[in-house]
Amino acid sequence: MKKITLLMSIIFLSSCSLLYNASKNSNDGDRKYSAQKSIKSANKKTNTINYIQAKAKVSFRDNNKMKSNTVTFRISSNKKLWVNASLGAARILIDQDSIKYYNKIEKNFFVTDFDYVNNRIGIQANFQILQNLLLGILIEEFSPSSLFKRFEDSYVFKENKYLLESQPVESTVTINPYNFSIIKQTFSADENLFEVVYDDYIEIENQNIPTKIKFLNNGVLNFNIEIKSISALEKINIPFRIPKNYKRIELE
Repeated sequence: MKKITLLMSIIFLSSCSLLYNASKNSNDGDRKYSAQKSIKSANKKTNTINYIQAKAKVSFRDNNKMKSNTVTFRISSNKKLWVNASLGAARILIDQDSIKYYNKIEKNFFVTDFDYVNNRIGIQANFQILQNLLLGILIEEFSPSSLFKRFEDSYVFKENKYLLESQPVESTVTINPYNFSIIKQTFSADENLFEVVYDDYIEIENQNIPTKIKFLNNGVLNFNIEIKSISALEKINIPFRIPKNYKRIELE
């Protein structure tokens, strides 16, 4: 169903700033740090930008076919994530307790919570986890002793009893040893493998933010985000009001 596909695609998600040039793979002349230094620095990374606005191309799987759309999203740090589809046809508002959606063309809406999404992606997520995944920030710390593999341009760390919202999972993270950015995160629980892959980053106000993000379940790409423009703002407007005459959708 279109409404469920849209919800799932966004969950696994006008700017005046162009993208900065800062690829995670541009390490010419940069110093390569030790595995211990890399994971300790990644553990310390937090979001220091209060308000973010971006325009992105999103691609999502619908009936085994990938479809694309352009969205604008705004993040009020640790509080709200607002998504506006092309021409304002549909909007989504995600906060700490709920996920709300309405469609101006079909004149319908729904309200749900993270339990609905968690049951479908196979891991326990909340607003903070979603925000961290979008911003390329670790959800929980990895110990230096969890080093699993070494490669020329990355270190892989593995925790067998990683707690995700009190749910024990096996988790790995691949770290860039030149700038401490995350290349890949995986979460495995109950025979379900959820992966987030970061292909590129930009730097805004001394913070690296991913611009190409892939979400996969059991090896299948279900959602892709490609940031076209992004900016940090001093304040932000998040307009969201469900019209009274819209029909409520009952999610299955």
